[in-house]
Amino acid sequence: MMVAPDSVALQPLAPALTLLIAGSLALLVSVFSRNVRSGGVLALLGLVVAGTFASLNLVGAAETPTATFGLQWLTDAPAAALTLVVLVGALLAILAGWDALVPLDMDRPEYYPLLSFASAGAIVMIHAGDFVVLILGLEILSLAVYALSAWRTSDRGSEEAGMKYFLLGAFASAILIYGVALLYGATGGFAYAEIAAALADGAGPLALLGSTLILAGLAFKVSFAPFHQWAPDVYTGAPLPVTTFMSVVVKAAAFGALLRVFASAWPGMLPELDLMLAVLVAATLIVGNFGALLQSGAKRMLAYSAVAHAGYLGLAVLAAGQELIGPPTVAWYLAAYTFMTAGAFTVLAQIMGDDPRGDRIAAFEGLGRRRPALALAMTLFLFSLAGIPPLAGFFGKALAVQAAFEAGWSSVAVLALVMAIVAVVYYTRFVWAMWFVRGSAATPTARSAAAGWATALAVAGTVGLGLFPDLWYRLLEGARLVVSAGL
Repeated sequence: MMVAPDSVALQPLAPALTLLIAGSLALLVSVFSRNVRSGGVLALLGLVVAGTFASLNLVGAAETPTATFGLQWLTDAPAAALTLVVLVGALLAILAGWDALVPLDMDRPEYYPLLSFASAGAIVMIHAGDFVVLILGLEILSLAVYALSAWRTSDRGSEEAGMKYFLLGAFASAILIYGVALLYGATGGFAYAEIAAALADGAGPLALLGSTLILAGLAFKVSFAPFHQWAPDVYTGAPLPVTTFMSVVVKAAAFGALLRVFASAWPGMLPELDLMLAVLVAATLIVGNFGALLQSGAKRMLAYSAVAHAGYLGLAVLAAGQELIGPPTVAWYLAAYTFMTAGAFTVLAQIMGDDPRGDRIAAFEGLGRRRPALALAMTLFLFSLAGIPPLAGFFGKALAVQAAFEAGWSSVAVLALVMAIVAVVYYTRFVWAMWFVRGSAATPTARSAAAGWATALAVAGTVGLGLFPDLWYRLLEGARLVVSAGL
């Protein structure tokens, strides 16, 4: 049985609280010691401790989901698993940029604290049990990432990325908040369970309008088409370590929130929203894959790839109402996506070095001869993103397509299978350049011990999840969503 909703236990909040404390300490230490690395060590330590708490929450929540502080903070297996995904993504992003801060003009004391605070905001979004807490987590995450995107003040591209992300993000947040206000006016509640109970007897026009605006606001954060325009420009303009962080942590937080809302606040009660989501998913699959096909630079290709993968994750959200299918699939897919995407950006950072144009396909030519280990790692990541078995990306796409079929969205699932063929084309172009095109021997590649560790960890996750998918899925299979388990 679920614990009483009026529980005020602090253990479920431990991962987020740990990151807030670690970020605050990292800021103080970095400012007074004038050594940004000391703050980075504290941030890494905070991630490890938070990961320990999240692991304990995962083991406990798989058997007994909990709600604390009323229904404002929900802890179940999908939420605890996505918290681990956020922490792993933040860890990979920090390691990817550990030796690149000085060349990227990022060696300032606020960098690591902002990463910690953004990660804490992501965890709040994932565990939110009502829209007030969701908005709080969203703003904690967004404000930090706005600043990180514009971090290189000497680079106009970075400043443009930060400004564009801020303006569009603020607009999307306003739409989301207005939608929440309308939904509150229609249902009289902010908690997902209260809203679901109010909609059980039918939804009026006001509730439908508010829910539509909420979907639009969340669609921006997950980069569903046509709300994806920010992604290619911001991914390209932001410093690569920040892009790595955004590509995995922001997406995990947004999809965690979207999954929770569809499964708990609108569990099959608003079929119009399901249809809207299906249209958004179909458009995202088409725009993301064909957009990536037209790119000649790796950063923009991976940005459109992130849009395409948002479409595949959307397939699982369409099955959010089926507890044994939707939530485990989203959590599993995001774990695989984090390893292969963060790994690809980490390798790209070593290929580009300090050259802002170093992501052109010419930079990949001959990499298999110059840096065979690096080329092999990038090949694994790109093949996994393309869905080549037996890597993690294959099982992620297979689970998502299966979830869509079982939820009754066969047409969208078939479209996803067709788009998977398109994806193979634009990923293999870079693989071909690495192994079968003779490049210039003078083309430099950066060497970083920390980035090497991040690459190795990402390879282990990408291959391990592909070879042993049950090890992770077994923790998620049969997991109950906290609201539907106890209310």
